[in-house]
Amino acid sequence: MYSAVTKVLAIMVLLLSLMAQPAAQTTEKQRTLENLSDIEVVVKYGRVEWPQEEWQSNLLQRLEDRARQRLSEAGIPITQSTDKAGNRPRVVFTVTLSKAENATPVRVDVAVHQRVRLWRDEAKELELATWSQHGVGGPMVTHKMVLDVFDGEVAEFLKSYTKANQASSQISTKPIADTSAEFSSPPNAFEGLKGTSVFVSTRRDLFFDGQPPVDEKFLQEAVETRLKEAGIKVLRYANEAEQAGHARLTLWIKLSPPNVQAWAPPIDVESTFSQLVRLVRDPEIQTQAVTWKSEDSGSFAKTDDGSPVITNEAVLAVVNRQMDEFIQAFKAARPPRRSH
Repeated sequence: MYSAVTKVLAIMVLLLSLMAQPAAQTTEKQRTLENLSDIEVVVKYGRVEWPQEEWQSNLLQRLEDRARQRLSEAGIPITQSTDKAGNRPRVVFTVTLSKAENATPVRVDVAVHQRVRLWRDEAKELELATWSQHGVGGPMVTHKMVLDVFDGEVAEFLKSYTKANQASSQISTKPIADTSAEFSSPPNAFEGLKGTSVFVSTRRDLFFDGQPPVDEKFLQEAVETRLKEAGIKVLRYANEAEQAGHARLTLWIKLSPPNVQAWAPPIDVESTFSQLVRLVRDPEIQTQAVTWKSEDSGSFAKTDDGSPVITNEAVLAVVNRQMDEFIQAFKAARPPRRSH
């Protein structure tokens, strides 16, 4: 039996995720949906942490059929081809189901992937997500909850796509011209970079009251120091950022209070490295796109009497692990100095 409070909180979190995403899509992101056609629809699992139940036997195919029907009914030009090879854009729904403690029961991520070129180096062409968001639900993993969250994310994509194309009288249904060659391995997006700007942000859980329990300035300075010690320049001025293609490392720190079931780890750090890109199909449209991403989590620290608590040091331990990953990826693209 779940308490009435738990049920109310579950509904609140679901509605918040469906109606008010943590970060609203910017006009820049929305523009990447303009004149998008010949779209491939993909539905896949991100993570499933227990044996499948009977209703999951053909879940992905049913969700894909559901999404294709909704998009077709809305007049969005999706591809009818079954050929998965090629360079057509894709709208990808990733379904994650979990019964683990401190984990979101149901999460659906939706992202639009398409070919882009780095603004700072057009020779580097990659396939990246240019528009994305997610929704969550709980407190239990059920067939209805999965459908509710999935339908919500389909609706959000439809709304953004329609808004981006409302000025167009008609969207072309012709396949997008394939002007770029297939690549067996994408170029290294870090290659040619010497530095990055840094942004550290702490998101308090809905249950926190007052100021975050950690010092953002302390964490920002710790990250910058670690980069400098690794020989990576921290960019601070507009001209430097422009030369580096507006490269930006963002650490989003999400904290959950002790003794509250918040469907999240006590400490969760999501790190993204983004750069300015142009769409291959329309170079006039540009946006920030994530070229590297990592996520890690940590546990509460303990007070002298054994009570759980969040401290700067506990958060910094997770941040430092993320920084080690980033520094390794960044430096892997830079050839070692020749010895004299």
